[in-house]
Amino acid sequence: MPQLIRLLFIIADLLFLNLSIYLSYLTQFSRGDQVNELYLIIYSNLAWFFLVLVANPYSVSKSWSLTKIFKSQFVFLFIHLSVVVSLIFFFRRSYSIQQIAIVYVIFIPCFYLFKFFVLYLRKIQSKEIVRDFILIGRNEISYDVRKYYLRNPDEKLRFLRYFDFNADYFFVEEIEQFCEENDVHMIFCCIPNVSETQLNRLVNFGLDSLINVKIVMDAKATRAIQIDDQKNLQDIAVIPLDESINQLLKRTFDLAFTILFCIIVLSWLVPLIALLIKLDSRGPVFFVQQRNGEKSIPFGCIKFRTMVVNQEADLTQATKGDSRITQIGKFLRKSSIDEFPQFINVLIGDMSLIGPRPHMLKHNEQYSKLIENFLGRHYIKPGITGLAQCMGYRGETKNLSDMENRVRLDRYYIENWTFWLDIKIIFLTVVSLLRGSDKAY
Repeated sequence: MPQLIRLLFIIADLLFLNLSIYLSYLTQFSRGDQVNELYLIIYSNLAWFFLVLVANPYSVSKSWSLTKIFKSQFVFLFIHLSVVVSLIFFFRRSYSIQQIAIVYVIFIPCFYLFKFFVLYLRKIQSKEIVRDFILIGRNEISYDVRKYYLRNPDEKLRFLRYFDFNADYFFVEEIEQFCEENDVHMIFCCIPNVSETQLNRLVNFGLDSLINVKIVMDAKATRAIQIDDQKNLQDIAVIPLDESINQLLKRTFDLAFTILFCIIVLSWLVPLIALLIKLDSRGPVFFVQQRNGEKSIPFGCIKFRTMVVNQEADLTQATKGDSRITQIGKFLRKSSIDEFPQFINVLIGDMSLIGPRPHMLKHNEQYSKLIENFLGRHYIKPGITGLAQCMGYRGETKNLSDMENRVRLDRYYIENWTFWLDIKIIFLTVVSLLRGSDKAY
């Protein structure tokens, strides 16, 4: 089971457990006894964490079925109940049988229903289009990787070819040519002593071609990810956001920040700006423009309308003194408030808070021919703001060097992402907005 789903189950189960305890406290059996409630929370959570570490209840294979879920998890729940009751007896706390019963009557259905729901979503997801992968190296490691995906067809990964080389050196040109001629989605490098030069070139090619590159090696003495029933292999994502845990962290932060921002700011600002736009000029409140997103897939980028309705909106960038910009539009663009509706794009999953800024389809086509490694910036979701923007590269691109610097900073962000880098970019963006910019027009 992917690491992301394991973490999701742990978080959900703890939330359900503590919610059940709180609801039992609101009943007539325990109302007013806050000390007992606190002890019950401590007992239950400590017992849960201990059993997760010892029994590892989330290590069920991809062959999960409703029957397997019910049987394996029922034993775990029974043991948890026994441990909680033992702790209550050991510390000589008094609880009514009714209260303990209410906790588990609420908790057990939530516990199972959530897992059944996730299983249902995984079955739907398994109907997605099959993705193709290649293996660099022909050895025991690569054999195990191929065997793993043969045994787990719901991963929807199909093996295309081994690239077998006599030494640790491999010819990147041969791999690049094959990928250009075939629709390859993932590359697993299974050569233990691959050189840094070759790896860098392979990673750069993967970014430019929007192909996921991973290194697989033995992991006997390190933190291992179990790739089949017999062998532990370490599956290393070269790009940080290829890791499921990093994707979860980034998406969780996106949603938490966005929901908070929508409640505190957009709830009153959107109606106000909508009224001002309508009073200022004829046309819709929002302007939805097709832009390239993750994997270069177009999506509708939402903004407040800042121009009079015109035929050039999807073709020509705004310039200084542009006659198309309305009076309220000048203020919205200068303050960057026109970008605020993109928080809706974040909620629906088309964008992230931080990432490379999305460009118009025409500009993407134009610059991809002029700038090497340009398409690599579409490896991840685009952002409302990004490293390039907070470093001053925003607005109109008057010359090619401006766009080249944007691409350079976007690529740096993708290859060196950390959660704290996102926090830093948000801080620098706020500072930039407060200072203002002569490129915002």
